[in-house]
Amino acid sequence: MAGPKWAGWCAKRIFALIRRDFLLAMAGTALPPEEFSGLIGQPVLALAVHPAVFPRLRVMSAGRQRVVSDGLRGRGPALGWHEGWLHGWAGTAEARVFLAYEPSAEQLALMLWEDGRPSLFIPPRWAPWPEALRLPLRGFNPELEAQLRWGA
Repeated sequence: MAGPKWAGWCAKRIFALIRRDFLLAMAGTALPPEEFSGLIGQPVLALAVHPAVFPRLRVMSAGRQRVVSDGLRGRGPALGWHEGWLHGWAGTAEARVFLAYEPSAEQLALMLWEDGRPSLFIPPRWAPWPEALRLPLRGFNPELEAQLRWGA
């Protein structure tokens, strides 16, 4: 009765763990903190609603909360882990949002793209962006690499 359901659940959980470990191995970096490891492979919205990220995101997107929220609920690739940063993006026809979080430093990076141009940068456009986000941002918009300042 409950046997096949239990077996199906176990198989799905094992596959999810194997997939997560594979993605982490491909990234070639240290594992994320346990609190965040379950987010890898999830939509970017899972990172946005995480208790460590949501309060910061809400403050940083002040005045743009609705657009950022709608963009995060859109379609995009699964969350990834690269050089200590959990990152992903999603978007709709109106807006796209890139979101990244570094758990060790509790640092957040956010970019809102509307009407074919960026409308919100955190860190600001003139401030250096973390070098570790260069590769993840290429997937969001390849042109940004030349437009942003890169730092530590």
